[in-house]
Formats: sequence, structure tokens, C-alpha cells
Amino acid sequence: MTAADPQSLKRRYDEVSPKYDQGAPNAMAIKLFWLTYEHLTWKPVEALLPRDGTAWRVLDAGGGGGKFGTRFAEGGHHVTVLDISPGMLDGARAQFAAKGLLDRVAFVEGNVAALELPDAAFDLVFCEGDPVSYCLDAYPRAVKELVRVAKPGAPVVLGVDNRYEAFSGYLKQGKPQEAFRTLHDGRTTCPYGLPVHAFTVRELERAVADAGAELLEIFGKPVMFFDMLHAMTAAHGGTAEKPWDAWAAREEILALQEKLAHEGFAVLGQHLQVMARRKA
Repeated sequence: MTAADPQSLKRRYDEVSPKYDQGAPNAMAIKLFWLTYEHLTWKPVEALLPRDGTAWRVLDAGGGGGKFGTRFAEGGHHVTVLDISPGMLDGARAQFAAKGLLDRVAFVEGNVAALELPDAAFDLVFCEGDPVSYCLDAYPRAVKELVRVAKPGAPVVLGVDNRYEAFSGYLKQGKPQEAFRTLHDGRTTCPYGLPVHAFTVRELERAVADAGAELLEIFGKPVMFFDMLHAMTAAHGGTAEKPWDAWAAREEILALQEKLAHEGFAVLGQHLQVMARRKA
């Protein structure tokens, strides 16, 4: 298997698109996890954006429901949201419309491993979540395509699945055989049951170099999150009778996660984020 079947991806995401990014779980730990995930994803990207009012052309590849695409548009940038699923693009269109941002966006149905977009067209290429992981063994081609459409010197930001997280997840589920297989070939599944490739740091380093990009950083997001939250609760004296209010302490949690994410704990992150630039 060299890549996830595009028609399977399209069908599955069309099925889930009406409820994608909706109905956040009530469990406080899960809410904090996703708050942290989005914070760690966005903060280093936001730091790359121009502060002089210059409008960039941004590719949001595999942009899903427009969660991050609308953030770029709110900053005055023009966004191309690309997704393999028409249903997901409909969701993104609704998000942009609700925020009055349709004049700053174009919607394109497409595959990240075969972009029908011109070379060097974007000031920033952003591909968050699982799009590159869905390419399975064809992921080097996807990384090359994403770098190709970036302007020389432009940032390329990729989010992918982490192999150690997939391995340990199978072990926690009592599935050691699946864990051993994933450890060797990186094959696992996404929350929607589709096959994905979970990466090692070295695989990402090679893919970025082969694509003609300079690697700036690979970090994990979030890092050891639920274990960290458990330790913080104990450190703050939380008890069953008087639980610690983690939500009230979310700024402290975010600050600690930022520190951990950028201090060499990448392999202990739920996802890996790649910060790179196309070589000039």
C-alpha cells in the first residue's frame, strides 16, 4: 500500500464533515488537551507572519473545516483552502462566510501528493493534521509537492502523526502485536479508521531535506499531556473532595507545555510539527 485511496478519504471525510470540529467533549482534560494542541500549533506559525500589514498568500493544505484557515484570513492574508473532501470544503466555506471572510479565500478540491497548483505560488504553506500521514509510503512525494508550491525562502509547516504515540497507544489498549507492527512500519489508523503513517523524527528530517527545504525545528504537541496534568494536580494539592481547578490554571498549563514542546521531548508528543523553509 503506497498511499491511502483518495476516494476512501473523500468518502470518509464527506461522511464526518457535518460534525467535524463540533461538539467538544465535556471532560475538562480533553478540553484542555485540544486547547493546548491548537495553541502549540498556531503560536510558532503566528510568529512567522509579517507584522507590517503585508498580506501573504497562504496555502492551507488539508484545511478541513477552516479552523486555522480563518485565522490566517482574520490577519488579512489570502488563503487557499485545499481539501480532498467536498464536504469538508463546504464546512470551511460556512466558517469563512460566518466570519465575513469569503473575499479572502479560495477553495480547491485536491490531493496533497499531487497538487494542481503552480510552483512557488505561496508565501506560507501550512498542512496541519493528517494529510501527509494519509499518503502512507508516498509521503515523500507529498512533502516535495508542498515545498514545490512554496516561494523560495517561504515557511512550510507540517503536522503529522507520531510513531511513538501510536506504538504506546496500542500497548495501552492491550494490543502488543499491533504495537510491534507499528514500531516497525509506522502503519496505524486515524480516529476515523483510515490508514495513516506515523513518523519518526529521522523520516521527517530526510523527507524535508530531499524536498529541498531547510529544517528549522521538529517539536511535539502536546507533550506527555495527561501524565503532566496528573502530576500538576498532585503538585497543586488536588483531592477527590476538593479537586484542583485545571481550567482556571490553563495559562500555567499552556506555558509549561510550550516549554516542554521545545525542549527536546518531540517523540513524546501526540503529534509532530515540522517547521521548515524552502531553500532560496
